[in-house]
Amino acid sequence: MASISRSYEAFRTLQTPESKPLILFSAPAVEIAQWSGVPERRRLAGEETAGFQREQDPGRVRELARFFKDHRNVSQNPLLGALQDEAKVHFKESSPGSSFGYLEIIYEDYSNVPLLELLERLTRRLEERVSALRDSAVDEDRVALLLERESQRGAPSDSDEDEQSGDSGSDDANETISADEEGDDANNALLAEETHLADFYAELKARIRVLQHLGIDDAEEVQGFTKAALLGYLKPVVLVDGQHRLRGAVVSAEELMETPEAEESIMESVQSGTEPDVAGKDLLLKKSRHLPVSLLMDSSPSEHVFQFVIVNQKAVLMGSALLGTIISTSLGREELQSVRERLKGAGIRLEDSQAIAYLTRAEESPFRGLVQTGVSGDRSDLLKWSVLQSLVTVFRKLQGGRPYHERTDYARAWKAEYLFSCGLVSGDTLDEKFADWSRPDGPWRDIFIRFYAHVRDYFGDTQELDTYNAWGSTANSNLFNKISLTILACDYFDFIYTQGEALESMGDFDITLQKWLKEGRVSASYFSRDWRLEKVKKDQLVVKRLWSQNWHEYRKVPANGLPRRFKP
Repeated sequence: MASISRSYEAFRTLQTPESKPLILFSAPAVEIAQWSGVPERRRLAGEETAGFQREQDPGRVRELARFFKDHRNVSQNPLLGALQDEAKVHFKESSPGSSFGYLEIIYEDYSNVPLLELLERLTRRLEERVSALRDSAVDEDRVALLLERESQRGAPSDSDEDEQSGDSGSDDANETISADEEGDDANNALLAEETHLADFYAELKARIRVLQHLGIDDAEEVQGFTKAALLGYLKPVVLVDGQHRLRGAVVSAEELMETPEAEESIMESVQSGTEPDVAGKDLLLKKSRHLPVSLLMDSSPSEHVFQFVIVNQKAVLMGSALLGTIISTSLGREELQSVRERLKGAGIRLEDSQAIAYLTRAEESPFRGLVQTGVSGDRSDLLKWSVLQSLVTVFRKLQGGRPYHERTDYARAWKAEYLFSCGLVSGDTLDEKFADWSRPDGPWRDIFIRFYAHVRDYFGDTQELDTYNAWGSTANSNLFNKISLTILACDYFDFIYTQGEALESMGDFDITLQKWLKEGRVSASYFSRDWRLEKVKKDQLVVKRLWSQNWHEYRKVPANGLPRRFKP
């Protein structure tokens, strides 16, 4: 397949002797769009991709297009890019040792690359990042499901905007598939910390199998996976920051092509012997403004994510849910390790993000698929990321375990008095035992999962989302909300502290759960009644204290009967 080469005058600089070079140059926006990709964090047919960029905001693009239409307006901030295919991007010195030279970028006419080949290229790229993926089996059940959907809608074709943005109406929109269900135990363990990359890889492989089964090489999309989205991972340069500026500049140039003056110019070129397509492309290039670019000559995905996080968290803050999702699910284990200390030094709480992201995705977690990720398409009634983070803090950091109606932090008190004797942790000192306990995958995680799974199974309704004890929707549930979930966690630590339970084993923990709920004497219908809270603001301190005291008193003495008062 023929390659296209572009060359730009450029300047190379090093910020420190240890850093990778930065190449500073400018290029027409329409050319930048041809050789740079934007790996977005988005949903395709209900499945999250492994990118790190936020989804494009059409409103911002329109605003920037209007801004760029005025030729007097200048955007001084450069687009920030990095290498994605280092074999296709080269800086050539104008003379030996000079910082001045030319940047050469080689790319293809991607419109001529079949969809099947794009899928295969991307799977190979993921295999290079996480070698264990090569050994994972294709999920045949997933392939069968995709084939069934494909047969229902006919041959692959252009998807509409809703499908591309992941707003699939399918009942299976939130379904995730393990990439290695049929693999050996060792491979399962290896991929446990790279769940999301494995899921994304599995979806790619499944769609390859679908196209092969149908005997189709090319289409604009297959079951929500579009060419445009896949190219974000495959072009020679990845755009780390500035996607809206770039798209706005391209739209501005395209709109200038629709003026009578542009049509007249094209006609003059055609009359002088130029092919119409060539005349149109030449004029578009002429109308396109040149944008400054700062290109980091580093092709490691971990560096790309690091740069994106630093730019967006230090300059324009993004939501904690999306930030946490991006940090902890865009990279494999080894890739995360390479930037762990740098993220920590920049004030990014990587381990918190890892811990929470696991609980939103793990098969055994009672919160799987029920927490907002910050990706477009989240249901509004899902639990907020920040709420899950606060619950995790109680169990993982053993702090924040103070009932709303009391002053004692029972999680902190249990740590001080009983963690040293806990049989679930190792170490010679309390600090060493706490470090073992609080690892992202430390003993706290199993306890957290089993505690809330028990709460869900004992009190909750997982079938209907409009019941008072619904598990999975915050809309009307007395149970699935920040206040109740926090009250239950604090009360459990109150119980094991006052009972002197050091948790010698997980079996010991299971026994404490039974004792905590008085061996079943605590009513399973506690949260399933109408608390008549229509006009009550749940997050008021007086409400939280009342709910906390109601639960605390009832759980200790169930014989006194269920509380009757839930609003002040």
